[in-house]
Amino acid sequence: MSGSARSMAARGADWLRALLQPDGSFPGEAALDCYYKAPCALAFSGHREDALRVFRFVEQRFLQPDGDLDGTGVAWYDRFRIYPHSWLLWAATELDRPETACALASFLETRWHPESGGFRADAKGTEEIMTTSLAGLAMLRNGRADIAMRAGEWLERVLGAQPDLRRGLIHVWRPLTGLDEGDGSVWFRVNAAEPRQWYFQYGISAALLSDLARSTGQGKWLALARRYLHASAHCHQDRYSTPQSGKIGWGAAWTHALSGHREDEALVEAVVNGLGALQCGDGSWNGEGVYHAQPDPASAVARIDVTAEFVALLSIMGTAESR
Repeated sequence: MSGSARSMAARGADWLRALLQPDGSFPGEAALDCYYKAPCALAFSGHREDALRVFRFVEQRFLQPDGDLDGTGVAWYDRFRIYPHSWLLWAATELDRPETACALASFLETRWHPESGGFRADAKGTEEIMTTSLAGLAMLRNGRADIAMRAGEWLERVLGAQPDLRRGLIHVWRPLTGLDEGDGSVWFRVNAAEPRQWYFQYGISAALLSDLARSTGQGKWLALARRYLHASAHCHQDRYSTPQSGKIGWGAAWTHALSGHREDEALVEAVVNGLGALQCGDGSWNGEGVYHAQPDPASAVARIDVTAEFVALLSIMGTAESR
């Protein structure tokens, strides 16, 4: 593999740790979007005590009595309402914080739709791939295999309903009407003919499905994970080299661990190389092309958020390097 996912993750983790204050906070940044991925990033990269410091700060500052989180100041919070809860439930399970894990899982369950198997991303009841996949994964890691299995069935239904994967991937689902292409924008659909799309939809779905395959031993989940992953091949040539590609490498690393297929490993390599080309000299990644066309240089929020994600994902991808 060209480059090293583990060394890239280590450099990113060092950048995060240099910012970390004794109380687990980041300087000058008070909103949830600065914190919700950091515990996983630090734990997965081998810095458990730092991960616990951040997690305890999150518990004190953002966790509500009912398991909800204070999302004040997070611009996208209403649209992807439970995405941070899922990252933090995963972290709570990894870091052995059972009371917080129970609270977060209970809240997530209030946003689960038992009839469809999907998770509601917003107040309108929108179900979409990223939210459902990560919530399903977090529930699976927390021992709620029943809910995770239903989320996997939801992903199976969504993929089966796609009109033409060569044109892209519709990632929004309405329980009463099915796939929703909306206005055709990236908020609803990955357009295979256009660059800078939400390629992560192919990867995060494969992550849940491959984890279901690992935990259940059922081959159908692995086959479905590979169908999602390799549907990304129809997309624009930048599909494995933008900030939106990271989760494809994650899904491919877990899928390759089970399948052993060279095609899956090649996806990991492509994404590692793509993220390596985007890493800054100080070990961080910036938010350009993620949340903003040109990020505000005065704000570190997007840089902390993106760096934490890539540290977590590259730590996972690093497992493919030793196979």
